[in-house]
Amino acid sequence: MKILKVFFLLLLLLVLVSCASTSEKEEEIKESEVHEVSEAERYFSFAYEHIKQKNYDEAIPLLEKAVKADPTYVDAYLALKEVYLIVGDTSKALAICKETFGCFSEPESNRKIALAYASLLDMTGQSEEAEQLFLDVIEKNPTDANSYDMYASFLEAKGKNDKALENYKTAYQYDPDNGGIAFRYGNLLFKLERYREAIELLKKAKEFFADDIEVIKLIAECYMELGEYENGIEEYKSIIKIIPEHVSSRLLIGNAYLKMKQYQKAYIYYNEALEIAPENLSVYYQLINLELTRKNLPAVKRYMDKGFSIDPNDYILFALYGEYYYRLGSNYMDNRQARPAKENFDEAIRIWEEAITKTSDPKWINYAQEGIKRAQENIEKLIIW
Repeated sequence: MKILKVFFLLLLLLVLVSCASTSEKEEEIKESEVHEVSEAERYFSFAYEHIKQKNYDEAIPLLEKAVKADPTYVDAYLALKEVYLIVGDTSKALAICKETFGCFSEPESNRKIALAYASLLDMTGQSEEAEQLFLDVIEKNPTDANSYDMYASFLEAKGKNDKALENYKTAYQYDPDNGGIAFRYGNLLFKLERYREAIELLKKAKEFFADDIEVIKLIAECYMELGEYENGIEEYKSIIKIIPEHVSSRLLIGNAYLKMKQYQKAYIYYNEALEIAPENLSVYYQLINLELTRKNLPAVKRYMDKGFSIDPNDYILFALYGEYYYRLGSNYMDNRQARPAKENFDEAIRIWEEAITKTSDPKWINYAQEGIKRAQENIEKLIIW
């Protein structure tokens, strides 16, 4: 997803900003009556309204009329290219870039087309040509933050994180008030586990995108990775203020309290999530884990039964159910009751073996295999008694 979407979203943002600017400009012109709007601008404005409504078939001929009326109207070319990409006609999008590449008298127009062309070359498997074009654009525009930003995204998608980080840093230096650059720079720092540095960039992005859930969530995750759970909780709570019924934020707050061993607070947030989404199995996983931690096996059984009533074949529930029987066996073992202990260990092994047949997820296969090993070791101890 990210490899193609990063460029697509970046370019779409550029086009929409251009569109918005054009529309705002038209309104200003109309109000002040400084001069009459051109024929190309009118077509573009009509097309932009169709794009906002996702009426792409109606937008295409209007954009074609706009570029015919004004062959130097670069934003119209870029918008047309983006619409063709949206409707799946990559060849036409590519043709627009080829035909207009280097054809404008204005250097800024050529820069915009070159960046769009580079992203399309990469999208169509011509990565070497795309990279060279990015470098050419940067050489001609050595202080343009957007060029470094897009090149950094290209490098990040290729796994060249060190070079990507260097270019994000340069982009940010040239445009420190660009929230999008700050977010992408911070996001890469997060992926590289440089959480403290990431927080500073993401907080900058938050100044521009105060209600953007992804930005806030990433800040919270940084705090969680640093073990600063209270700060992480506050970020997740701010998401709930924006979206009152946000289930995952409540689960993540509960997880933070669980790590802090504040079990009752964890229960409160898990229970709130359950009230909002009573059929969401992820909520049951967390409640089961909480009650296993609190050694409250009757509560574990209640949540297990409810979970299985929603999906009787869920492999995660099976894996956790094996743990339930293992804990029962351990309790009997602690009380020197060998027979019921072995019976429950045997049941745990049976359930874990069934769990393995229900999934290809290595995490839960390993969980079940480790559980089987634990149960078998305890059974061997019982034999010695």
